[in-house]
Amino acid sequence: MKKLLTARTPDTHQREELLHRIERLTELPLLILSFVMIPLLIGPLFWELSSSEETIFLTLDTFIWAIFAIDLAIKFIITPRRLPYLKRHWLEVLVVIVPFLRPLRVLRILIFGSRAWVGARRLVNIDFLLVYGIGLIIIAATVVASVEGGENASIQSFPDALWWAVATITTVGYGDKVPISVAGRAAGYVLMFGGIAFFSGFTANLASFLVRSNNGNEKALHDLSAEVIGLREEITRLRSQSS
Repeated sequence: MKKLLTARTPDTHQREELLHRIERLTELPLLILSFVMIPLLIGPLFWELSSSEETIFLTLDTFIWAIFAIDLAIKFIITPRRLPYLKRHWLEVLVVIVPFLRPLRVLRILIFGSRAWVGARRLVNIDFLLVYGIGLIIIAATVVASVEGGENASIQSFPDALWWAVATITTVGYGDKVPISVAGRAAGYVLMFGGIAFFSGFTANLASFLVRSNNGNEKALHDLSAEVIGLREEITRLRSQSS
């Protein structure tokens, strides 16, 4: 068992490099799936779903769980330090080992929500900023779809809530779909302020990218000028030696 959890081999460095590349490729898709799982887990608990809709939810739930399980299994096989890897990625382990029993569904919601939250350390990158914008929309739509309903409510389903969330975060605000419950309006407040923060971060990242590009061009021109000056000095030296 100890040998299985250590797996030290002469190609340890190559395996660590391969693991690092795989983690960089899979981190963004798995983060998106963590957000997608939240409405899939909440829906059967709080929404009135038909039998066909429940089947779709369960199928998607199983499919995404299988992706996380395969991802963890592949990385567990590749990593040369297996026990430290499991300790470091304990959230991924919980995602895979917690069963699909309905009493534990709330626990799975907390686990996937925690996993998505942990990814906030990468929020400074533009790709993860976009993911968190999408995640904010999904979570707000999930909350509103769970608390809205009734005769006077304009939001009657998750697609309605998703339309409202996109219109709100983009500040379009058509007004055709609006929450009327206290919890729904509270989610609206969070989405409004979150939208301001999202677009502020997006603008800041875009400006930073443009500045870096400009600095790179200036550095290239500076290096080219230095090379030209060096060539001139070399030509002058050769002429003086020949004369």
